[in-house]
Amino acid sequence: MKKLLLLAAVISGTMSYQAQETAPENVRQNDVMISPIELIAIPLLNVSYERLINENSGVGINGMFYFGDDNADNFDEDDSSMTQISPYYRMYFGRKYASGFFVEGFVPITMTTDYYYYFNSPDPSQVIDKRTTIGIGVGFGGKWVARKNIIFEASMGIARRFGEAKYYDSSNITGKGMLGIGYRF
Repeated sequence: MKKLLLLAAVISGTMSYQAQETAPENVRQNDVMISPIELIAIPLLNVSYERLINENSGVGINGMFYFGDDNADNFDEDDSSMTQISPYYRMYFGRKYASGFFVEGFVPITMTTDYYYYFNSPDPSQVIDKRTTIGIGVGFGGKWVARKNIIFEASMGIARRFGEAKYYDSSNITGKGMLGIGYRF
């Protein structure tokens, strides 16, 4: 009877030892990313940092910084600037660690500055209009990890801004997107 109990204890201990999953020791937990297409075409600097919580989720922040049109003269209607900071939470559904298809929730904080020039009075003047709005939104996309921890991401999201309508540029809808390349460290 003692031998049977000892054998059962050894088998049980071995099975529970094999069933325990160990976390990978060398998992890289940080992603940085930039979207070069927007930087060249618009010029809009779109950068992102994400801290991976576990294999299925991460938290991060995305920043978009519009620099305006350098070719515009001082009286052009494109004389404006925009900054949007969006903290987010993501859930991943891929097979690899924090990669594949994901959905996210984000909170866009948008700050815009517009410059208006009035010439129809005897004394021409400039008016600076600064606005800050906040909203809530959802997004989806995909992230892929290549060799040497190079990452690629394609994502988009849409959000509704809250507050008075006079603070919106054109509508109460805003968004974010990323077609970027980055590094996991």
